[in-house]
Amino acid sequence: MATTQVIRSERFPDLDDEVLFPRLSDAKLTWLAERGERLAFEPGAVLYEHAVRDAPFYVIVHGLVEFVDRKPGKDVYVAQADSRTFIGDIAAFTGEPTISACVAVEPTDVIAFDRSGLREMLARWPEFGEHVFRTLLARRTWHEAEGNGVMRLIAPRGSRRAFEVRDLLERNLLPVRAYDVDTDAESAALLEWLDIPRSETPVLVHATTVMRNPSAAQVARSLGLRAEVDGERFDVVVLGAGPAGLAAAVYGGSEGLRTLVAEAWAPGGQAGTSTRIENYLGFPTGISGTELTRKATLQARRFDAVLSSFHRAVELADGPEGLVRVDLDDGQHVLARCVVMATGARWRELQADGVDRFRGAGVYHAAMATDAERCRGEDVVVVGGGNSAGQAAVHLASRARSVRVVVRGTALKSTMSRYLVDRIERSPRIEVRTETEVSAVHGSATVESVSLVDRRDGSVEQVASTAVFVMIGADPCTEAATGILAVDAAGYLLCGSGAAKRDGHLCWPLSDREPHLLETTRPGVFAAGDVRAGASKRVAGAVGDGAMVVRFAHDVLAD
Repeated sequence: MATTQVIRSERFPDLDDEVLFPRLSDAKLTWLAERGERLAFEPGAVLYEHAVRDAPFYVIVHGLVEFVDRKPGKDVYVAQADSRTFIGDIAAFTGEPTISACVAVEPTDVIAFDRSGLREMLARWPEFGEHVFRTLLARRTWHEAEGNGVMRLIAPRGSRRAFEVRDLLERNLLPVRAYDVDTDAESAALLEWLDIPRSETPVLVHATTVMRNPSAAQVARSLGLRAEVDGERFDVVVLGAGPAGLAAAVYGGSEGLRTLVAEAWAPGGQAGTSTRIENYLGFPTGISGTELTRKATLQARRFDAVLSSFHRAVELADGPEGLVRVDLDDGQHVLARCVVMATGARWRELQADGVDRFRGAGVYHAAMATDAERCRGEDVVVVGGGNSAGQAAVHLASRARSVRVVVRGTALKSTMSRYLVDRIERSPRIEVRTETEVSAVHGSATVESVSLVDRRDGSVEQVASTAVFVMIGADPCTEAATGILAVDAAGYLLCGSGAAKRDGHLCWPLSDREPHLLETTRPGVFAAGDVRAGASKRVAGAVGDGAMVVRFAHDVLAD
């Protein structure tokens, strides 16, 4: 049997850091001991393993523990924690896999809370809960910056499968570091260490698990992103985990409604891919889509909402006892007293030669936080004139050599917020090409250039580009409601007065009341965010919708 190499990191976090390791008073320890379970561990005992879900939350009364980043053939010790503090990171709340193992170094006495016990304890003491959240988020940030517990994805740059896996992981807020086998010298060393030939990439390394050429579905199953909820009943089932869906989950959970959120890909929706949202109330310096998504997801889980990713609803149907049956794409189904359609909209595809060949391998529909670094010193193209395109252009320009913004219209100011237009105009690296379209994307293994057509005179120019980011409008995601809910001419769900005026077989069926403002043509089924007709297409508007549907759901459930 191969021997596991033991390595100690040269840089442990400072135990005197008051944010990372807050010290608990005697009074706090006594209060916690009255509500948790007292346990004792001998030296060498494992309090929890690396890459396990639902690890307990521990408060150390006496003793010393160390945290171990398990890797194939290696155990890397990365941190310690001693008496009178609590241990773990934000996975204690999210239910995601732990980013390290925890091992007792000396006899250690703890107070333990499982996830339900932790939620109950913090609900009784909200001020302590804020303290715990701040510490656990700070620890996660520290460990990710050090590369501890981070998954490793090794792949050629042009691999579509690797892009899908990376996109799935990043948008589900799971730490991952990508290694390009074509340009990154470290990737060769990693493959040699794993004894895997380049031909078998992409490779995903998670703790001691090595997945060769995995699909996004295989990764989702391995990480347990989908909840096991078959046949369960919920007060509210939310379809979609963008800002509207997450807001509905937070408000539903906080008001005691048993809530499930089923998301087809990952939390955050289109807003979750935004590098900086600067016009959202309460964040004067702006907030990234990732940060907003992480905080909203944590809030929803704190209120005991069940969040299930990579879990698409395929059909709504009549269930027993007047409930709505929601069929999911893996064969599971759930029953709902109320349903919130918060499925949002998907970006339209760019109609240009070569796009299909490079989709997910040079042609993308989002500019994630890590994309700017991958485009360092390169030329890129952003297609679109809305806020998402503007945010992407500004973000990419921080690293790229040049960013061309390609717009069909005559100017940006009619479709983009003024603050973004100002930033674009001030950036020396951004060029705006109005009344222009992309007609073709060229390259061999990866994107190398793009053909631009001037709509005024039909002239064509081929420009260098290693990536194309497409944000040219969106179409509503209403497939699960086909034949059940009424839509307008553009395919968006009719609500409120629009639903009340609908004629035909999908008309409003009740004579004793009108539909609520966000209620569709089916009683108890609501729409929130970009999927509904007349939506504002702004994050704040979507959050408002999500909060409002819970109030209406209460009215329906009380009938």
